Amino acid sequence: MRYTGAERAAQAGLVAFALVFALVTFGILFRGVDGGPGGNPTPTASAASRAPDVTITQATCCTQTARALLATWESSAHVNAAKVALTPDPGFECSASIDANGLKGTFSCRGLLKGATEYVANLRLTTAVGTFPFEHRFKTMGDRLTDVKWFTEFEDSKGEPLSCAAASCRIIQNYTTGKDPLTAQAILDLGRQFNRSNDPGLDPVAIATVLQRLDAGNHYHYYRYDTREDATGAAVYWLVRSGKPVMVISLAGQHGPVLMGFQGTFGTYYDDPNNRITGVIVEDPQRGDLNPLTQNHRPDISRGAEFQSGQLIGLDAWYGEEWWLRFAYPASIKMPDGSFQNIERNDGVYPTPHWEKKFVILVDDGDADNPPDREGRVKFR
Repeated sequence: MRYTGAERAAQAGLVAFALVFALVTFGILFRGVDGGPGGNPTPTASAASRAPDVTITQATCCTQTARALLATWESSAHVNAAKVALTPDPGFECSASIDANGLKGTFSCRGLLKGATEYVANLRLTTAVGTFPFEHRFKTMGDRLTDVKWFTEFEDSKGEPLSCAAASCRIIQNYTTGKDPLTAQAILDLGRQFNRSNDPGLDPVAIATVLQRLDAGNHYHYYRYDTREDATGAAVYWLVRSGKPVMVISLAGQHGPVLMGFQGTFGTYYDDPNNRITGVIVEDPQRGDLNPLTQNHRPDISRGAEFQSGQLIGLDAWYGEEWWLRFAYPASIKMPDGSFQNIERNDGVYPTPHWEKKFVILVDDGDADNPPDREGRVKFR
């Protein structure tokens, strides 16, 4: 049978139309299917592929965030895979994890992030219906914490100077929680029961314990070092790693100023060769007290308003002056009546000497599984 030119054109048109129709139908039926191994599922516009509700939580977020990134996420849908990337790129690995139930996890980085830097954590969670992006924005702390409210140890101008550590606990508690439930004297009264020594004030165990009693989100532990240099480097490290103030036991075990900043540079890990510390910034509950009625306590030591907001102490003074780290923790201290009182840990948990001849600091190491009456055990990174 022969066809005219017009008939042949019509036939060709019908074939083309049928081919287009088949391709469109195939695309509709199979749209959204995984593209094979290594491919990212593409979410559809249907209700079934709606992004899960995700909550991201990060301690100390979000304007003076700790330089050690550790955040948690929770999802309303089961997650099969999780990835995270930071902008700007920190230059080392960041990763995300999934708990066994598939509904929550964490993300973190191997090193310390750059200070005073705005970051965006781009978290990608894969569920049964697709992969969904979530952004988390934060700014890391600089070389010092701001808005650290100062409190005096001399609430009673005629009282004995035994509340320094308690006042520093009050400073730390107020900064980390925004709450101020107890005075320094009340903290001292509460904390003495947790002493593991005959310290007339608060010893390192009592300080760590009372900080956790004041707020369960604080996980402070004491750490011991053989040299003042190691203790100072560790104090700055934990300051930037945790984003929380550090208490340093100074004045031969009798004082506890709050370290809330430093001068110099601190790199991406503890032993970074770029680390250069030239000074520390402290608040002091005694030397910031300008009340003339309290000047009889150590009149040889200067006071100033700068100790209420953060006083820079050069390392020569920090290492060389009695008030700071010239002397290590002693076994005994001299009492006002001239007698000596042993302040070494005496509960038998650790061999003695324990604190004696050491330089002691208290830091929030995030170790919730370690009781506050135990020495810190978290390693540097």
